[in-house]
Amino acid sequence: MDDLNNIGKKDANRITRRVALKNLSVGAAGALIVPSWGANKTLVSTQPTLNVYSDYSWLRGFNIIPSWGSRIEEAWWYYDPVKMRQEAALAREVHANCIRLWIEFTAWMADPAKVTERFLDAVRAIDEAGMKTMPCIFNRWHDAQYDYGGLYLENIDKNWDPMMKYVREIVTPLADDPRILIWDLCNEPQTSRNRKIKPESEYGKLELKFFEEVAKTVRNAGAKQPITIGTMRAPQIELFAHIPDVLCAHPYIREESELKEVIQVLKAVEEKYNKPMLVNECMAGGLDDYARANLVKCHSELLEAAGFGWMAWALKEGKAISTRKDRMDGNGINGEGFHPFFTKEGKLRNGLNFLKIKPKKPAPWE
Repeated sequence: MDDLNNIGKKDANRITRRVALKNLSVGAAGALIVPSWGANKTLVSTQPTLNVYSDYSWLRGFNIIPSWGSRIEEAWWYYDPVKMRQEAALAREVHANCIRLWIEFTAWMADPAKVTERFLDAVRAIDEAGMKTMPCIFNRWHDAQYDYGGLYLENIDKNWDPMMKYVREIVTPLADDPRILIWDLCNEPQTSRNRKIKPESEYGKLELKFFEEVAKTVRNAGAKQPITIGTMRAPQIELFAHIPDVLCAHPYIREESELKEVIQVLKAVEEKYNKPMLVNECMAGGLDDYARANLVKCHSELLEAAGFGWMAWALKEGKAISTRKDRMDGNGINGEGFHPFFTKEGKLRNGLNFLKIKPKKPAPWE
């Protein structure tokens, strides 16, 4: 989700062609990099060997925001294995092949052993439904009124050891597990979006260093899968581009023509860094079912054709912001950020039946 603390809600994700091209700096293409760096951020470690792909056009999935949790912590403190399986099954009804599964240090620290086991059970549930998991280890998106929880800059100004222990304990049991498609280090690190925190500032540099350390910790835990970071647009992607194996974008765009322009920018970034791109958050919300369905159809086709695939926000109506009509965010059609694909009763919203048609391009393991 886009950061709504410092931007106008109605136009939170608009980006013109002129702005997009301005944001795309010119530079030489880089090689795939895994996270262990020398002084010049040069490669000193090994490349991933499990679930490595050069193209993600087949990617089709959802962010599961468990319907029983209003925050990330509640998703794990009140974990329900039966409901988890029911909600994963909904995604499979529309041929999803991957689930982006959010977890966070603040949830894990309450009871590390119990929360780790619950996380592993959720991975099992997703696998039982025939999909792979994309764990999202940290969250940096924060809403000003109804926050979903996650990491704050104040957290990384202190001792990192507890958070790196959390990373190791989440990653190690799944380090060479084919059920994990890719590790997403963080949802929407805000270094270059927050008006108070600039990339060149001390906090900006510290955040970048923190996620370099997270990536290094993931690899040192033995992870064989690729790493990505859930960045939003070209400036954020480029800022963090030396860290992941796979680049990531969150193109929450309302208009078809505008999305086509943004895709051109993202393709240029992909070529510049010589790394594949995927989209693990997209599809602006809406109260009008059919207007939202038209957006989903158009955007899914364009993102698949671009080779990025898509993972939509979010699967089911629930308690968290943007999954309920009384707590929408501004990230939607007419500023109405109501994002679920399924109602609280588990019914696919009107106009989305086309998602039940089997995709032309299946996942590589299907």
